[in-house]
Amino acid sequence: MIRFCPIFLLIGFLSACQPEDPAAQTPAGAPSTDPVGSPRAHTARILSFGPRPPGSAAAREVRAYVTKTLQEAGWVVGTQTFEAETPLGRKSFTNLLARFPAKAGADVWKARMEGLLCAHLDSKFDPDNKFLGADDAASACGLILTLARELAAEPERASRLELIFFDGEEAFGKDMGPTRGGIFDGIYGSRAYAQRWRAASDKPRFGLLLDMVGHRDLRIRVPADSPRELVAVMNRAAEKAGQRERFGIAAGSILDDHVPLNQAGIPTLDLIGDFARSDWWHTRRDNLDLISAESLAITQAVVWEMLAELLPPLPPGGE
Repeated sequence: MIRFCPIFLLIGFLSACQPEDPAAQTPAGAPSTDPVGSPRAHTARILSFGPRPPGSAAAREVRAYVTKTLQEAGWVVGTQTFEAETPLGRKSFTNLLARFPAKAGADVWKARMEGLLCAHLDSKFDPDNKFLGADDAASACGLILTLARELAAEPERASRLELIFFDGEEAFGKDMGPTRGGIFDGIYGSRAYAQRWRAASDKPRFGLLLDMVGHRDLRIRVPADSPRELVAVMNRAAEKAGQRERFGIAAGSILDDHVPLNQAGIPTLDLIGDFARSDWWHTRRDNLDLISAESLAITQAVVWEMLAELLPPLPPGGE
């Protein structure tokens, strides 16, 4: 994620949706003492597989863990696999998608989605293969897994929301954006995913993107050009959760997975940690020691309140 300028969403892909080193650094395989099923416990489990850049064995293992966790909560999981040119050559990527059946036997892939809840599952490519990406963005994925189980208790609401775990958010080079070779490096998964909605007449009404939401000094700063109606929803939710001071607006725009979704006509809010406080970002200090159970609980409460407002109960007989 960096300050951004407008981009063209040109990407070649083949897709399919089908069921399916600081001394204080915590080792990737260290056991978690967090409650089972909590956002931080899920975060620790994701990190236990090691660095997970696109195409790695760890990325496949993490997708298997996420898939199993969602399926155990009753969600139907599919994949969107595609290829794209990168500065390191042509690469394969896989997004995970999950939907909840409104009733037994329902074809979830034909249901209309009102909202999206998403995060990126990959970690940044590191030639030394030591970058874990705890808050960027394993913590967001862990939080969505916890929310998925909570949502499963409310099928009417859950069935109107698609969960997406993007692959390839991170650039292969140092910075996200156009390269000298004419390749746009970064947000590969969200660009591919957004293509499916660009010409659709039944687009979701909103999207919520979570990124860097577990830092022990939590300060969420959404991009300055965010959809105003979603910022208002966030502010009301934060106020209701008693956390208004932790949620605000950044000084400028941010390049992240919400950009392709907004360009595809889906108003999407990027709930992202404050870059003014991110000297740990894209360093090996982004490990489990950085992640706070309290911060994740705060974000969880605010996102839950937002979903309650954005997905109110349907009227009797409503669809």
